[in-house]
Amino acid sequence: MADSELQSAIGNNEECVNLFSDCDNVFVVAGISPLIDFQNNLNRIENYLCQKKIVGVKLYPGHEQFYLNDPRLESVFLLCEAFDVPVAVHTGWDNPHFNAPALFADIAGKHPKLKIVNCHLWYPKIDYCYEVTRDYQNIYYDISSLADDKGNKSKITEVLHRIANENPHRLIFGSDYGMCDPMAHIELVDRLPVSDETREMIFYKNAVRLYGLSRING
Repeated sequence: MADSELQSAIGNNEECVNLFSDCDNVFVVAGISPLIDFQNNLNRIENYLCQKKIVGVKLYPGHEQFYLNDPRLESVFLLCEAFDVPVAVHTGWDNPHFNAPALFADIAGKHPKLKIVNCHLWYPKIDYCYEVTRDYQNIYYDISSLADDKGNKSKITEVLHRIANENPHRLIFGSDYGMCDPMAHIELVDRLPVSDETREMIFYKNAVRLYGLSRING
């Protein structure tokens, strides 16, 4: 997932697209911000989508000072709808009011065909996040960062188990960049008391379907 910043250790859109242009098993999600060269970046992202060089778009409200329901983002949502790709959204952690669950519910209700990925489940209030958004079938949950909370394993496992039972197609494995331990996240999913079928959905099948990866690979 590329950063919305033009200068970033994560890599901006152009850097990530170019870096993985010859890889058939690495897929890029482009970052965008209403605060950073917005219209030009939106045009570039549309071109990337036309060329099938990216599989989604990422927003960073909270890391940046804008709300998820910022009117300028309407064009991002419409673009993702038109190309049938998800918009992933940073949540929780720092400045969580910018990405509150109620904002997800509002956007999901206004755009029922838009696929929205809630990254981190508004950590640490993951149970509240799920309660507010669970009825919106176009909201998905990326578990990145949750395994790094070593002191709250039982609560996190309980909430993820509930989602896996009620909405197994909406739970997605994630480890995030630069801060998370991939093995800890694998172990988190392995600890869930779910079927092998559900475990495979969480680990990869949901992501393949959601981001259209089989379609990109032909």
